[in-house]
Amino acid sequence: MFSHTAVLHAARGRTEQLGLCLDDLRGSVPAMAGCLGIEVRQVPDDAAQWMLESRWQSAAAMQAFFATPLLQQTLDQALQQGLLRSLQCQAV
Repeated sequence: MFSHTAVLHAARGRTEQLGLCLDDLRGSVPAMAGCLGIEVRQVPDDAAQWMLESRWQSAAAMQAFFATPLLQQTLDQALQQGLLRSLQCQAV
């Protein structure tokens, strides 16, 4: 199993909007080939941070997720609308 974790820190006053933006992934990603699950949630100790965790059957499936237009569009939207202050990623 392969997993990916991203921590997205919302711009000041944009926490709720960032969460709505990320919610699009929760609905679409589970249908992708090789997806074992995805979670989008606020970090308990810092409500301005959102955690996106996904689990994949293979490295190839995870890489396919990174290349999807859906992920690119979601991140582009967050950046263009000024919702995102920072992004940290880790894949294992």
